[in-house]
Amino acid sequence: MQAEGHRFDPDKLHTFLILLVSISNYSKLLFVNIFLKILLFLVISFSLEAKLPTYPVGEYPSKYSQVWVFYEKEWRKGQSEIILRPFYSSYEHDLSAHKYKTSLYPIFYSEKTNHWNRWTFLFIFSHDSTLHDDTGDDSDLVLSPLFQWGRGETHKDRYVAFFPFYGKMKSKLSWGEINFFLFPLYVDWSHKEFKARSILWPFFVWGSSDIRSEVRVFPFYSQKRHIAKFEHTTLLWPFIQWGKDFLDKKEPTSYSFFFPFYNIKSSLYGNMESRAFIWFPILGSLVGYGYDRKTSEVNYNFLFFLIQYGYSNNRDYRKHIFFPFYGYSRFASKEFTFITPLYVNMRTDTYGVRSNSYYLLPFFYYIEKYFVKEERTDTYYKFWPILKWHKDSEGNLSWNMLSVFPIRSTTLERIWDPFVSIIEYKKFINGEKRLSVFMRLYTQRWAQDEFHLYIPFVMDLSFEKDRTSWKILYGFLGYERVEEKRNLQLLWFFSI
Repeated sequence: MQAEGHRFDPDKLHTFLILLVSISNYSKLLFVNIFLKILLFLVISFSLEAKLPTYPVGEYPSKYSQVWVFYEKEWRKGQSEIILRPFYSSYEHDLSAHKYKTSLYPIFYSEKTNHWNRWTFLFIFSHDSTLHDDTGDDSDLVLSPLFQWGRGETHKDRYVAFFPFYGKMKSKLSWGEINFFLFPLYVDWSHKEFKARSILWPFFVWGSSDIRSEVRVFPFYSQKRHIAKFEHTTLLWPFIQWGKDFLDKKEPTSYSFFFPFYNIKSSLYGNMESRAFIWFPILGSLVGYGYDRKTSEVNYNFLFFLIQYGYSNNRDYRKHIFFPFYGYSRFASKEFTFITPLYVNMRTDTYGVRSNSYYLLPFFYYIEKYFVKEERTDTYYKFWPILKWHKDSEGNLSWNMLSVFPIRSTTLERIWDPFVSIIEYKKFINGEKRLSVFMRLYTQRWAQDEFHLYIPFVMDLSFEKDRTSWKILYGFLGYERVEEKRNLQLLWFFSI
């Protein structure tokens, strides 16, 4: 059951993490950490997949009709779908109260249930609403990055922001509340008891609480402290930085950084240490090494991110990278291999899913997943733009030639692929099969007790157990037999 929506794909996330770690193993600069977090958020956002279906599935018989490639309608017990390509599509699932709609996808899509509702236009103008059992409705309307509006039953859910002129945002960017006026002229933010203010952000910042303090006169001096958590100090940023982390742990760590010449980090008792020389953001260090005795991990790099080597004694961690020719990485239950940037192989073996995927960018993509709890297998490959093929363990099978987009997206493929398709074939768990050729200029559907043939604007033919019918030019001439009753149709409106 494949769909767009709200569950991240761990394979895509793993790939991204490998690339980030490869180029920034020794980073302690604040803006680099923020940059990596933003990239991570974007990748997770574009790796989401829905838990709920967005098209008819299951073993119940279907009622299906179409008008060439532009319109199709399908109904199965508890499910209904209408597609008016490429302008509109709608799917409803009665049991889950799930409704999914698109318009010129991916320009616009919306979906909702009895508990949440969301829609987005170009992923820039969007609305998200959730009904909480304890606090009632909580909704956010966003026109990124200019306008944000929050509405809800409680005070913490209500806010409005019109960037950069004036506004207030709540529960955003890891802060409880953010206020600004003519940003960056003035901004303040808070979380629990901590509150900070800034004039001409990021140049002048100050904030404090009983356990936390922060002051910055950029770029000359800054200091951030959290009792029993961390202490960070910079002079003439980014050239001189030092600090301590994990002060509440058994073995705190400390670091010192003299940009760009060296970056050193070590733990209190010497169980962890890393050193990087000639270090630059994103690129990493000209020469670097590090170890962690608790995990038995050891890392080396040379020529920034181009040559990397790492291992651990328990074989739970491996990294061999000679960029851009070859790379291999293993961390816990995930493995990643590339040969030149074009060929990529990823493997995952967790309690929830086992997967194996291959990419030959941008032309070939193969992935096989086994969902452990459901005991379900899903196999998909695409040789773009020639062929797309998908099969699951329930018995559903589909393939088509050609395919418009190089990525895997059920909604994109269902809406746009028929416009360029040479052959489409589908076999469903309910016993039905469908075959279309040349942009659906010919379509036939059949099951054990029925057969349907359709040629747009020419013929519509159906043979069923108790019914036979045919139409020419959508009823210019037609015939229908239902059991012993027969009917002849002339000139669309006359029936004999």
